[in-house]
Amino acid sequence: MVALWLSSSGPERITAPRPQLGPDAPPGSDLAAASLSVPVRVSIATLLREVENQVPRTWGSPDEPIEVPERGRTNAAISLRRSPFRAELNGSIARLSATVEYTLEATYDLPLMPDLNLGCGTGEDEPRPRLAVVLEAPITLTSDWRIETRSRVEHVAAASSEERDRCEVTFAGFDVTGRMEEAAREFLGGHTETIDSIVRAAEVRPSFVAWWDVLREPIELDEDVWLEIRPEAIRRGPIHGTGDAVTVDANLRARPRVSVGDRPEVWPTELPALEEGPVGGALDILIEARGEYPAATRLLNEALVGQIVEAAGGRLEVRSLTVMGIGGGRLALETEVAGDLEGRLFLVGTPSYDAQDGQVYIPDLNFSVETSNLLVHGASRALHTQLVTFLRSRARWPVGDAVDWAAEKLREGLNRSLADGVHLEGSVDQVRILGVEARRDALRVRAAGTARATFNVDRGG
Repeated sequence: MVALWLSSSGPERITAPRPQLGPDAPPGSDLAAASLSVPVRVSIATLLREVENQVPRTWGSPDEPIEVPERGRTNAAISLRRSPFRAELNGSIARLSATVEYTLEATYDLPLMPDLNLGCGTGEDEPRPRLAVVLEAPITLTSDWRIETRSRVEHVAAASSEERDRCEVTFAGFDVTGRMEEAAREFLGGHTETIDSIVRAAEVRPSFVAWWDVLREPIELDEDVWLEIRPEAIRRGPIHGTGDAVTVDANLRARPRVSVGDRPEVWPTELPALEEGPVGGALDILIEARGEYPAATRLLNEALVGQIVEAAGGRLEVRSLTVMGIGGGRLALETEVAGDLEGRLFLVGTPSYDAQDGQVYIPDLNFSVETSNLLVHGASRALHTQLVTFLRSRARWPVGDAVDWAAEKLREGLNRSLADGVHLEGSVDQVRILGVEARRDALRVRAAGTARATFNVDRGG
């Protein structure tokens, strides 16, 4: 057995200086990029109004007859008038339908006799024959954030099988309904390029830039607590429509986190080109909880003050403990002791997280250089070593409350309106602690929240 040497003057006394402070260690690495669902709803009401204004409501004239080659000496003058377009979105296809009423005046040039004039829909009280017309325009969103269509005439036919919707010129012995359908198809087909150019010219990118910029801004959850979305890229999925709006199912790739401290800088990434490909994926949000040193100090004092350490006939009593950050990712444990060693000691080390019991501990805890230089070695060494061993094993405290608090703030942050037309909805399924980082101001607890989140972006127009 090693004998403990005590001086005749009484217990060993020491007042160690505080360890020197250093800069904080660089922050830990981010989690892998997460995938957030972003249904982007874009109103096309303005585009539909513009199409309505640009495509003529009437065409043809009684003053501009056309020859009917297969019926010699016969001319026909046609006049068509369409109703306003009715818009319907079916998946990614916009359908513009209208009813076209028409009149036909046919003239047969009889030799040596007055011309014979007959027609359809020309009488004052006579109902005009009708055609049902449909244009289809598949909609896509291009990589440079423009809406694009490729319009085509999908359907032109008599509006019904009723007699009023047939136009038969009896004296010439032929039904001109088909020719009227052909005329309507040619006219509408000549305006599909106009429709597509109206859509291409629409300035929708500024709307996307506006909501992307909203996501670049940190969101204040509490005093010095921030939710950062930190968007990086966006990938487009299917497009579908209802009413007068199309919805683009997209996925936002981001590195979201909850951070503590001063307001973070605005995320630097501006709206990138739109990607294409499969969408989906899990969402992990990095959570930085703040473990206050006074709280850790209180817990350690409740657990350890009054505890006795004995070795080689010597005895120490723990009188108080104070936890502090000293930079470089390390903690200092200021320890007041009494007994065969009296005074103030400092032990330092790098904290770790024990996932089994959910507590922070300091596996490499040892006397600071300044304290070690002042300790009397020799016979008292065993007592000093036993104190280190004791504090390594017993200086432990939980941080779950801090993480639970941060997770609750995250839940609040995932369910709010961020700006006009930009809404965030989400839930947090579970939170797992990844580790701890000692900072000079507090212990940062790093956790990952497994969550579901959706940005609903509604851009009217």
